Parts: sequence; structure tokens; C-alpha cells
Amino acid sequence: MRILVPTAGEEAAVEIADYVILVARQLDAELTVLHILKDDESKAAGRDCCAVFLQAAHDTGVSVTSRVAMGDVVDTIIAAAKDIHADLVLMGASSGTVVENWLSANVMDQCDVPVLVVPHCYRRF
Repeated sequence: MRILVPTAGEEAAVEIADYVILVARQLDAELTVLHILKDDESKAAGRDCCAVFLQAAHDTGVSVTSRVAMGDVVDTIIAAAKDIHADLVLMGASSGTVVENWLSANVMDQCDVPVLVVPHCYRRF
């Protein structure tokens, strides 16, 4: 199984990384972490976001690869899911802004594979 994990930044990645690794381990899945650069963001910053998942996967047996890309967020997520033949897109939802809600809904609506959105506060439940 292949899971695509788009990440919006290092802080957001830290919020969901352990949960994503747990899901991947339970499903015996490979992860591809995707960071889409914002206008003024460096590739190094994008790699740092992806590294959060590499660190969380250390010694778990979960395979993690990373990608840093530029472009429209929704289109880039969908293209990456197709490119890696993802079986699932697993993405975090930041703390309830309209943009994140719209983004999640558009990815869910336009993607050919299931999309699971992890709430930013999942640990509180």
C-alpha cells in the first residue's frame, strides 16, 4: 500500500507525524511525504518539513520518501497521488481556518483515491 502525506509546514507535520507513522505501520504501507513550497519558502525549509516524518519513522520499519514541489496545492497533491499510484491520501487539517477546510474538501472531491483528513487536535480525543 502507498500513502501520500501532504504537509503544510514543520509545525503541522509535528502535530500528525506520529499518528501517520502508526497508520502506515498498521497498514504495512510506504509513505511519500509531499511539501508544496509557499512563494517565499526555500527548498531547504520544505525538506525540513518532510524530515519530521523521516525522524518519526526511525526504527519503525516504515519506509518514507519525500518530495518538495511547487504549484497549485490541490493540483500538486492530486498529481503526486497519481504519480506514486497512491492508495490513500492522508493529510492533516490545521486549526480550522477556511483555507484548510476548502483545501481538504477540494482534494477529497477531486482525488481518485480515498482522502483521510486527520484533525489537528486528534491527541486531545
